[in-house]
Amino acid sequence: MDIISTTFAGIFAMLALGGTIDQTDSKSTKISLPDRQTSTYTMPSIAGTWQLQLAKTDPKQPNCQERYNFARDNVFIGASGQEFSYGKYRYIDLPDSLPILLVQTTYDNNQTDCSGVRVDQSGELLVSYVKQQGNTMYWCADKQGKKCPMKMQRVLP
Repeated sequence: MDIISTTFAGIFAMLALGGTIDQTDSKSTKISLPDRQTSTYTMPSIAGTWQLQLAKTDPKQPNCQERYNFARDNVFIGASGQEFSYGKYRYIDLPDSLPILLVQTTYDNNQTDCSGVRVDQSGELLVSYVKQQGNTMYWCADKQGKKCPMKMQRVLP
């Protein structure tokens, strides 16, 4: 793309945003852009798909996988064995401790999960501190991250 094409592309983009061009004489041109607010969205660091590292405890499901997807719109989807659940989550950074994760399950199909248990978790609220180290996430019971029984690996960003 040459310089003239690039300039025209910039002018057309500026005009599409509501800008104006005033040419008072043959030598001076005034270009105005409207005042616009720009907003940005920062996704929580846990956004994406995570797989829970499981001990294979249910002989009926030897290749069972438990995965959690945290979408950018705060929707949570979980799958474990035959169980499927979804709900909402909040990830909150705290000043003097690990971030905290709140997961409210709104639907559970009440099927058997990877541990061989069948429990309808609809309406339940999970509260956990989160410790992240690269692509590994731990759900912890304490704000210092010393009691972390759940370990997950990132599967997808």
